[in-house]
Amino acid sequence: MLKSNKLIIFLISLPFLMDIVFYLRNGHPGYSDDSNFVRNHEATVKEEIIAHLAQEKQDIKSVTLLPNTARGEYDNGGDVSGNYHIYFTAYVNHNRERTISVELFFPDASIPPFTLFPPNPYKDKGKKMANWYVERIEESEKASKYE
Repeated sequence: MLKSNKLIIFLISLPFLMDIVFYLRNGHPGYSDDSNFVRNHEATVKEEIIAHLAQEKQDIKSVTLLPNTARGEYDNGGDVSGNYHIYFTAYVNHNRERTISVELFFPDASIPPFTLFPPNPYKDKGKKMANWYVERIEESEKASKYE
């Protein structure tokens, strides 16, 4: 009876042990490559957003990036190559009612035309993801759903 209890406890705890090992091995599970890029470059991204909004004469003192809202996609370049974009959400001046949608543009992460499966720009650690800029910021007029 004692051996079967230990086996049951082991089988029940096995998924939790696997999650712990996965977490220790890979860092933050559940974050996409796009979210990791935004998190790893958070200070620079915030500076760029504040500078971009300052050009538009908006009174922005701080930007808070919302975790795990980043999603990346290729635009359709058609017969010319496409580029990579990361979209994410943030709020400004510690005001959760004032959210913005930000688009980062990566001109060097272009893909060849007419590809069936877009390549992962994060696999090549070279210049593809090194050159980027803030392309568009849209301010939401509704309250944030991430409160």
